[in-house]
Amino acid sequence: MPQTPTLNLLGAGRLGRSVGRLIATDREAVLQDVLTTRADSAVSAVAFIGAGRAVHDLAALRPADLWLLTPPDAVIAPLAMALAGTGLLRAGDVVCHCSGALPSSLLAPLRAAGASVASMHPLKSFADPAASAASFAGTWCTAEGDAAALQCLQPLFERLGARVARMDAAGKTLYHAAAVLMCNDLVALLEAGLRSAEAAGLARGAALEMFAPLVRETLDNVFRLGPARALTGPVLRGDAAVVQAQHGALEALDPRLAGVYRALAVVALELARAQGANPAALAAVDAVLKK
Repeated sequence: MPQTPTLNLLGAGRLGRSVGRLIATDREAVLQDVLTTRADSAVSAVAFIGAGRAVHDLAALRPADLWLLTPPDAVIAPLAMALAGTGLLRAGDVVCHCSGALPSSLLAPLRAAGASVASMHPLKSFADPAASAASFAGTWCTAEGDAAALQCLQPLFERLGARVARMDAAGKTLYHAAAVLMCNDLVALLEAGLRSAEAAGLARGAALEMFAPLVRETLDNVFRLGPARALTGPVLRGDAAVVQAQHGALEALDPRLAGVYRALAVVALELARAQGANPAALAAVDAVLKK
């Protein structure tokens, strides 16, 4: 592998654009071709990244030392199969996908073509590619795959500012479920809270402003104290009447929100027990949740 390898980026959504800009800016590789399914998307990606040549056809790609695949998860396997059929892969090339949910074994056709393969998943929200690239330093990335590929990719990502943790591919589904629960579903949970606040008569913008300090303080407490010690509220206090009233109000508003409330209250009950709350009071809450 050359000291400054050539790189092709296949798929240039928010994650691909963010990592592409980082690599191009830090000159960790020479970004060569940027492939997307639409010509305008490829041109837009190249403009954002600041390097590379826009491509929207596999046949137009050039050989490269590194191949970074960042399309939607459902596209990775067919893309790997199609890329293997181009004859572009050479012995010693490294191919990496960035899915947190899928194993590097999806790239087996490329391994058969002579490349070493791996997966490198950044534990980061890429809602805003420019902001994500600017704040990437310190991001944890989980890695698994062929030793030769990881030997190349880990130092490269570490030079971009990542902290790399190796993992077993067998655990990726639950690992990614954890990421979804703590990131994507946190967004959905806050939306559920906003809908409840709106139904209470608060304007959405005002509710966001009002609850922002509480949400931030709660998250700080979780990471400082741990979930059990960070828990507060009616479940911890064993206030069964409040839990019952809130669940009933949500049931009348939207049964789906009531289902979310109940499911999370069951987990909160377990945390309350771990915190050593009054067993009799918690039993009353448990009875309400089981109705």
